[in-house]
Amino acid sequence: MRALLAGILTLPAVSAAATDLLGSSRGGSVQWDFCYGKPDSAILPADPRTLVQPGISNGRAVHFNAFWKNCHVDPAAVQEQGPAKTCGELRQRFYHGEGLLTNGHPGTGALFAGTEPMSVESALGISTFTSLQYNELWRMWGFLFRPDNFDSLVAQRYGSVLSTERNPYPLPGQNPNWSNGGSGQLPQMLTQLRNPDGSWSGRIGVTCHACHSGAVGTPADGPGLGVMMGGGSSLADLDLFLSDLLPLGYPASLATFLNLNRTRGTNNASDINLAFLFPDERLLSVSEVLGVINSGSTAGMDTPAWWNMGHRPVKFVDGVFPMDAPRVDMVFYTPFFGLFGGVGGPVSEAGQNWMRVNGPPLNTWVESLKSPAYPLPINQALAEQGAVLFHTLDMWGPGRNNPIARPQGNGSCASCHGAYASRYVNDPTYLATPALAGMASYIVPLNIIGTDPVRVNTNNQAVQAAGAKNFFGYPSTAGTDQDCGPQNQPHIRGNRELGYLAPPLYGVWATAPYLHNGSVPNVWEVLKPSDRKPIWRRVSTPPRWDQPLTIMGFDTNLQRAYDPAKLGWKYDSIACQWRGPLNPAVSPYINCQPGDEFRTPLAQEMLNVLFSNIIVSWNILFPPTRTRSQLEDRKIYNTNAFGQDNAGHEFNSVLTDPERVALIEYLKTL
Repeated sequence: MRALLAGILTLPAVSAAATDLLGSSRGGSVQWDFCYGKPDSAILPADPRTLVQPGISNGRAVHFNAFWKNCHVDPAAVQEQGPAKTCGELRQRFYHGEGLLTNGHPGTGALFAGTEPMSVESALGISTFTSLQYNELWRMWGFLFRPDNFDSLVAQRYGSVLSTERNPYPLPGQNPNWSNGGSGQLPQMLTQLRNPDGSWSGRIGVTCHACHSGAVGTPADGPGLGVMMGGGSSLADLDLFLSDLLPLGYPASLATFLNLNRTRGTNNASDINLAFLFPDERLLSVSEVLGVINSGSTAGMDTPAWWNMGHRPVKFVDGVFPMDAPRVDMVFYTPFFGLFGGVGGPVSEAGQNWMRVNGPPLNTWVESLKSPAYPLPINQALAEQGAVLFHTLDMWGPGRNNPIARPQGNGSCASCHGAYASRYVNDPTYLATPALAGMASYIVPLNIIGTDPVRVNTNNQAVQAAGAKNFFGYPSTAGTDQDCGPQNQPHIRGNRELGYLAPPLYGVWATAPYLHNGSVPNVWEVLKPSDRKPIWRRVSTPPRWDQPLTIMGFDTNLQRAYDPAKLGWKYDSIACQWRGPLNPAVSPYINCQPGDEFRTPLAQEMLNVLFSNIIVSWNILFPPTRTRSQLEDRKIYNTNAFGQDNAGHEFNSVLTDPERVALIEYLKTL
C-alpha cells in the first residue's frame, strides 16, 4: 500500500484550486433541467442527443459512431406524438409517465397488463395475480406460520426492496377498498393495480422496477439512497418468484420454464427476439423465420441505468434501437395481445394503441431521473488528478505497448464514455459543442471491447430484419433516412462494426456489477482485468436470528457490504468444483475444471453450441431449483457459463495501480 500511495503522488500535478475538473449534472434530461422555474409557455431548447449526427465527432477526442434518429418525423404515420415543444407539454408528459411507474397510483401499469389488467387486450388478467395468492407465498418457503416480517422476506427472497413510499396490498381478510389499498407493503417490484374507476382491484402485477430499480444503502445514508430508482437492479431473482407462485395458480408463472435469469441479479429481457416472430404489417420470409429460430439466447445481462438515457442517442447494450423509439422500452407493459403484431387483429391493435399513448410519456419520466451523489468522503485533489487522466491519458500512447486494437478518439476513457469536466467539455478539440457534455454514443467494435459476444451474435441479421417488420421497430419508417428499425441492419449501420455501446458514466459508483452481462463486481477489476475472479458471489443480507434458514437477498448496506476503494459490492471468491459429466444440466452454478479455473468442461461447451443456435434452448434446458442449497447457488456468478464471460475491456491492463486509484476517485464524483 505504501508503494501504491507513493505512486499516486507521482501522478501529474493538478492545482488544488482547479474548479473546472469536478462537478456532475447527474445525468437526466437537459430539457427537463431547462424547465425548472420556467413557465409552461417556455420553448424547449434542442435536445442535445439530436445533435449526434454523422461527422460531428470527426477528428475530436470524444468519438460518436451511432446517431440520433427522429422516429416522429411523421406523427400521423407512426400514430404517436412527437417531441414536446414547450415546458408545459414536457411537464404534462412527465406526470403521465410518473403515474405509470408510481406504485399504487391510479394510472400505474404492470407486466403485460397495461393499466387495465382485466381488459380483453390484457387477456383478462393473465399476467396478474390476486392478493389471496400473494398472501399464501410463505407456504412455499417451508414456514409453518405466516412470519411477522412477511413483507421484508418477500423483498429479500425475490431480490427487491421495500420503499418508504406506501405501496399497499390487502392482508388476509381485508377489503382493499375499505382499507385504502390494504395494510401490507409490497416491494418495489410489485404493485396493486386500480380499476378504471380508480378503486383498488386486489390484483397485483410485476412492475418495471423489478429489473430497473435496486437499492444502495438507506435514505439515512444520503439523498437519493435506499430505493435506487432507475439505477438498474442487480438484486432480482425473477425465476424464484415465478416458481413460488406457480403452485398457487399464477398463469404467468409458466414463464419460469423460459428462465428469465439463471443468476440472481441478471435478466434475460432481450427475449424480445421471440416477439419479433410476429410481424406487424409485412410477413416474415422463410429465411427470416428460420434465422430468428436459430438466433439462440442472449443469456443473462445487467440492467443499464435509466438516468443515462438522456445522454444516449441509441438504446440497449448493442445500440439496437434509437432512443426516440419508446415502444420497445414498454414492451413488458404492452397489454398481452399487443405482442402479437398484425396477426392479433383488433384486440392486438388495442394493445398497440395503449403503447402508442403511453410509451412517449413513460420515456419522458424515465429520462428525467438523476443519479444520486456519492455519499462517502472523496479526496478532491486525487479526484482532480483522476479527471485529467480520464480525459487525456492515451492508453495507446508511447511506451504503453497496448496489444488491443486502438479505438477512435484520443485513446482516453472519455473517447468512448464522453467528456464531463468543464475544462474538456468547453474544449472544441473534445466536443463540437458544450451541449454534448456527458454524451456517449460510441459502439466499440468487438475486437476492441472484447467482452462476451453472445448478445451481439444472438441479435443476428435475421433478428434485425424481423425487428424492422415488428410493431416495436416502427415499420412505417423503414427505408427513410430516419429509419427507426433495428440500427444494426447493414443498410443502416454502414461500415460501423458490431460491438457494445460504451455507456455514459453518471452515477457509475451505484451501478455495480459491471460490463453488459454483470460479470465484474467492481470498477477496480474493470480497470485491472488480471484481478477478476472466475467464480464469485456477492455477500447476502444477514437473516434474522430466529430465521437462519431463510433465503436472503444480496446485502445493500453501505457500511457493511460496499467497497469504496474498489467501487462495487463486496464478494466471496468461490472455489472451482466438478460435479460430474451432467454438470450443465444438473448443477451449472459451479462448473469448471479444478486446477484450471478458466477452463469450461466439454459438456458445457457442447451445450453452448446448442444455446447459441436454437432460440430459448438455454432457458428451457435449465433445471428447476427448489432446495435451499440450489437457491443459494443461484447467487453464484460463474464466468465459465454461457454468456457470462468476464473477459474484455482489457486495454485497461496498461494502466498503473496509482492511475486506477485516481480514476476511481474521479468516477465517484460523476
